[in-house]
Amino acid sequence: MPIASMKELKEREELKDKMTGDHHAGDDGDVPKEALEMPVDGERLPTDFHGIYHEKQIGALCAVHALNNLVQARWFDEVGLAEVARDLDRREAALLSSPVADHESQNVRGDGFFSVQVILQALQRAGLACGQLGSTANRERGDAGYILNRREHWFALRRIGDRHWFDLNSMAKTPQEMSPAHVDLFLQAHFEKGYSVFAVRGAFPSHRLERDAGALAAAVAACASSGAAPASSSTKPATQAF
Repeated sequence: MPIASMKELKEREELKDKMTGDHHAGDDGDVPKEALEMPVDGERLPTDFHGIYHEKQIGALCAVHALNNLVQARWFDEVGLAEVARDLDRREAALLSSPVADHESQNVRGDGFFSVQVILQALQRAGLACGQLGSTANRERGDAGYILNRREHWFALRRIGDRHWFDLNSMAKTPQEMSPAHVDLFLQAHFEKGYSVFAVRGAFPSHRLERDAGALAAAVAACASSGAAPASSSTKPATQAF
């Protein structure tokens, strides 16, 4: 992606420093340093951050959080994903001509971790296509969401509006906003760290911030402000049966 201005060059250098600094350092996957020092409590923290839907980590349910953060609503839960996993187990057993009970599931674990196949199938059932990217060159101009995985941790990136992307890692207390120029470098850095990156394409649900420029600007400002407080958890998230 060509550099259009000195401002964009500065943004790229700042992100490069961040990607090689403490925030993403270590061998714990893409876990912010502050989350290692003080883990987030997804059962107590609100999911609404100034209009941005952001689930925080509960147990090993990062796949559930990544999917919901991606679509910006509570469409998925562990029960629905477990049913997808059981369906995949049945199909795999049928191919092997053996009972399901004779095989340990390769699609779901008891702690709530789900396989890549479950994620892809769940998105397909929701009307979204998901394909793995080989490099940032495979990105498309209209892309609105990505999910990333490494060492059993999933998290989502989502575009809201024309030029605002958000890192919605469930291990972080708040979303992190980035410009389109940042996204390319962010993804490239994660490719180099061994992440699998999947582009999710299709008709994402409408987002109210895309209809309210003032509210979107306020959300972006809140992400940039370390002292910004999340919105009240009394706001009920949108839901859809999956």
